[in-house]
Amino acid sequence: MSGFSVANNITLRSYYATYRAFTTKSTRSSATTNQLNYADAQALRRAVQKLDDFDFETADKDDISSHVRAFIDTYNYTMDSAKSSTNSYATSTYKNLKNLASKYSKDLENIGIKENSSGYLTLSSSAVENISGSRFKSLLNKDSKFMKQLTTYAKRMANNIDYYA
Repeated sequence: MSGFSVANNITLRSYYATYRAFTTKSTRSSATTNQLNYADAQALRRAVQKLDDFDFETADKDDISSHVRAFIDTYNYTMDSAKSSTNSYATSTYKNLKNLASKYSKDLENIGIKENSSGYLTLSSSAVENISGSRFKSLLNKDSKFMKQLTTYAKRMANNIDYYA
């Protein structure tokens, strides 16, 4: 894992569901690339769904921060496993996610999510301090173009990875 750090929390583990073991660095290091690709892609799809169900308007700042951080960690894990894969769908997903983050970098920055030069995302400390549910909801709901594209890329990757190979 390079280019990002992970704040393992219950929300992140819920995104990974049955693959929750892959939320820890030690387990990820012993997994196959295909296992990580599949688990990460499924987790990213689940993250988009759960964020759409999440009530940003009434949640407290800690809960919003936890959900947004878990989403970013899931995105970054997906980027990391796809980047190191030999599967053409996974490497294509890496490139597509990186391009998507670049395309929406201004929108992401407006809500306090920054993209680094490798395409990984981080949540700025000022966003955490001044967190606003309505700001996050505008970009992180399943009807936004950004999240629709994420879902498409994650679904394509998951559908073309053999977990057991």
